Amino acid sequence: MKISAKTKEKPDPVTVEYDIPNTLPALTNSFGEEVVAKAAQGAIVISLQAFMRRMIDKDTPHAAIQKEVSSWKPDVRSVTRQSAFEKATSSLDKLTPEERAALLHKLQSMR
Repeated sequence: MKISAKTKEKPDPVTVEYDIPNTLPALTNSFGEEVVAKAAQGAIVISLQAFMRRMIDKDTPHAAIQKEVSSWKPDVRSVTRQSAFEKATSSLDKLTPEERAALLHKLQSMR
């Protein structure tokens, strides 16, 4: 798997190859159960914080956030990489009719 990183001071990404297994047994075999559990815990906390921030941005009351968090479960889509095409198509629903028409016009002119 290709992994890239950059910083504000060094905006040109550095890309490396690193093998990250796709299954839980392979992950635990490669890294050990404790490392995999800690990594999963960290990823779950980050995902939950993002979920909470969306509600905070909507001025959701604290009690309502707690209620939502109590029934929250991490989902696969938060850790699944999407292709550029998948990201673009999933964003189309958020566009206004005018924005869609402009996008369609732009795409047709790219032929």
